[in-house]
Amino acid sequence: MKKNPIYKFNFLSSALVLAMALCSLACQEDEDEVTGMPSIERVRYTDPATADSAFSRATLGSTLAILGNNLGTTQQVYLNDYPVGVNPAYVTNDNVIVTITDSVPTVATNPDVPNMLRLVTKGGETSISFQTLPPAPQISRVANEYVKTGDQLTLFGRYYYFIDTVYFPGEDVYVTDGFTTNSTGSRLTVTVPDGLDFAEGNSITVVTQSGASATNRRTQIYDGDGMVADFDTNGALEWPWNWGWGISGEMIVPSIGGIEGIDGNFGAIDMELPPDNGWSNDKVINFANWGGEQIFPTEPADKYTTSAPIADFDIRMEVATITEASLEGVTLDLWYPDINGNELQASVPITDFVRTSDGQWYTVSINANQLTSGNVRLATYGDFLAGGADGVKQLRIVIQNANSSTVPVTMGIDNVRVVRAEE
Repeated sequence: MKKNPIYKFNFLSSALVLAMALCSLACQEDEDEVTGMPSIERVRYTDPATADSAFSRATLGSTLAILGNNLGTTQQVYLNDYPVGVNPAYVTNDNVIVTITDSVPTVATNPDVPNMLRLVTKGGETSISFQTLPPAPQISRVANEYVKTGDQLTLFGRYYYFIDTVYFPGEDVYVTDGFTTNSTGSRLTVTVPDGLDFAEGNSITVVTQSGASATNRRTQIYDGDGMVADFDTNGALEWPWNWGWGISGEMIVPSIGGIEGIDGNFGAIDMELPPDNGWSNDKVINFANWGGEQIFPTEPADKYTTSAPIADFDIRMEVATITEASLEGVTLDLWYPDINGNELQASVPITDFVRTSDGQWYTVSINANQLTSGNVRLATYGDFLAGGADGVKQLRIVIQNANSSTVPVTMGIDNVRVVRAEE
């Protein structure tokens, strides 16, 4: 019997259509499985140790694993409405791995951030509440390092948000409440607790939900070492008259013009600062023992070692001002004569340290390595102890006004000291 080619063609065509339909149905089922409405079950870190954990917050720079369903066609992940980018290599149907970039908004850059994580796929989008935390706190400066128990300590810096604890020198000396911060997270105020102990150091540490601040020469408070002049305690310098030259002994006072002493007497300047860096002894405090006695600290010996680099030491003091005038253009200058007859100098703008002119005390700090004369500078702390070529140890403070007009000011200077800032 002769075979019918038309029948054979129709059979093959039907089989092909059926196969294509089955394939299309299977592909559609796979596509439906992937592009169905996404959902997020939890968010964790990529560290295997956190595999069973769930987090509702993370810091900038963190890498997150987003776990859920129907995530295979993820196109974008948003944190606080900012796209963080998605690498297809790190996408499966049940998890997506992303990194929180530094550009993601936080409360540090926008106080009204929505604190939301949003994930978009081909099948739709889903979101959950998720808080992106700013970086760990950074202390840029202690406003007034000369504090005692019960005083208010103010720290300038960045990222003072969600504060947990402020640690002070000493074992288990910390504060967990009563903090005051400003809206930009750049200032933190806390009450100094009992039990300060400087045996292991003198730094402050701030801990927030984002982490802990680093400790360095900018995070220290005064530990009792290194005093040169407190305007009260007699030694190589005697108050109020036998301490050098400059301001009158009558200007060593417990208070003046709205400035109250931080701890006893202080050196006061009360005048119109001459313009164009003009001179007046009434704005000079020149410490010296004319008999050659050492006025700089040598104890404790393990801290004030003669071989230590001079850059490890800061010259610090507290300064308070009362004025309605701007202090822009006003500087605090240091002068020091070395053993070779060089006159070394350093200068800092008052406004780098003194934030208000209402009588509050602020710590001014100058690295001793900044004392220079041309290319000449000290090398070690032993060079500093040597003093001048005449055997006299001196340190001069001068308040200069570079403006073209006078600047009226009442100023207090106290607790001039040499601090071992790096060890």
